[in-house]
Amino acid sequence: MERYQIAIYIRLSKEDDKFKEESNSITMQRILLQRYVAENFSDYDLLEFCDDGYTGTNFERPGMQEMLELVRDSKINCIVVKDFSRFARDYIELGSYLEQIFPFMGVRFISVNDNYGSKNYQGSIADIDVNFKNLLYDLYSKDLSQKVRSSLAVRKEKGQYVSGNCPLGYEKAPEDRHALLIAEDEAEVVRRIFSLTVEGYTSVEIARLFNKTQVKTPIEFKIAKGKTSREPKGDRFMWSSSTICQILRNEIYIGNIVQKKYTKDFVGGKNHLNPREDWLVTYNHHEPIIEKHIFEQVQEGRGLKRNPQYHSTHPLVGKLICGCCKKNLRYRRGLNPYFTCHNRYSNMLENCVENVNAMFLEQYVLFMIQDKLQADGELEKLRTEEIQRLDGEIKELKERRQLLNGRIQRLKQQNFEAYQNYALGKTDGFQADNIMVKSVEKELEDLNETVRQMEAAYVKMECDRDALSVGNEFAVLSKEMLDHYIEKIIVYDEQNIEICWKEKIRVA
Repeated sequence: MERYQIAIYIRLSKEDDKFKEESNSITMQRILLQRYVAENFSDYDLLEFCDDGYTGTNFERPGMQEMLELVRDSKINCIVVKDFSRFARDYIELGSYLEQIFPFMGVRFISVNDNYGSKNYQGSIADIDVNFKNLLYDLYSKDLSQKVRSSLAVRKEKGQYVSGNCPLGYEKAPEDRHALLIAEDEAEVVRRIFSLTVEGYTSVEIARLFNKTQVKTPIEFKIAKGKTSREPKGDRFMWSSSTICQILRNEIYIGNIVQKKYTKDFVGGKNHLNPREDWLVTYNHHEPIIEKHIFEQVQEGRGLKRNPQYHSTHPLVGKLICGCCKKNLRYRRGLNPYFTCHNRYSNMLENCVENVNAMFLEQYVLFMIQDKLQADGELEKLRTEEIQRLDGEIKELKERRQLLNGRIQRLKQQNFEAYQNYALGKTDGFQADNIMVKSVEKELEDLNETVRQMEAAYVKMECDRDALSVGNEFAVLSKEMLDHYIEKIIVYDEQNIEICWKEKIRVA
């Protein structure tokens, strides 16, 4: 008997939480699914995936993505959920997984409360009851989201604080979750930030001072009070100048709450910043931490958010590593653009990179790539071998394409002849083999895309034949070139640069 690798999937969205029933809670879902698996399977390994606070209208959920990744790796062959809506509320996407993806991957799908098991529908489409339920779940999700948004809009109009999180310096009142109270231990940090700013400190200097004196960060306050649990990326959580700026321009510290700053196009969509005149500001909502005249004084000199400026990203961004702290170097634009290490200024690490000219780095790396390929003596040889390989594979694929076109025509002819025999009364029934036709057409579509990509690579290789030759004044460093040849570039200063090449350099 097959040993099942079973995944139980549990989900509770924010919308569910606002209108929650006890049966939908994470704990109750876990108990129900574990009991079902224990009663219906004997030989299995059990995995659990959970998304708490995520909508079911899209698949951008960490637990879901982790589970689907294991499905793609053939490490899961059975998924069990409480009902269809826990897996997805988009009936089109859900139907795609039930009728196409999971059967193709050999994954059994079970929805306990819907009394659905894909094993009972092998080779056929699920009945109308399943499809109708999927549609209802999708409509219910949209209706529920609209109700939640309407409820929140009413509360905002009344001047109530509706965010689930409180900014540094405040906490929710025990008797009223829409009221804010000052958290004195955090408020002292906020007052100190404004005080230092008035004295002339910049946001970078304040962040550096707080990191040096180990002042608790906002997330560390939350962890200490048991409101969240997170691990720092490095040794500890650090203050940044952007965090300081966010605090300095937040009107909540003078007793006002600003809401309706963003609009979401649809459920699961992206937020868009509204015009300032559309913001909803409730004045004197709670006790202020900062006096209004101090706040206004700070806004006159700094702390104001500038309009974003969009520039093309330098190709070396993400490849350059500081030789001291191993952090990515930051690109600074201007008349003489350069790369620098942020830790040199924010955390006073004197050995970090101070200033390396961007143009110098670009020309140096391009020359080293050219020199590396020429010194290896492999450039033309690899290119010729690659062109020959591509040419041969393209010919084979085109031959395969002809065979598939012929097979499709034969299958369609067989279907047509079978229908003619049925129409003339020669046979009692007619069953078109559409599944086989679609399967071959999909194979042909994938093959055509492969041919297109290989032909594009062939043309590009011919056009770029001399692009990497030493001394070519028209050669330009690109992100694609860097990704192909270089793993990372460790920079100490302009005289000490270490390039870590990819293990296998192959011309493409």
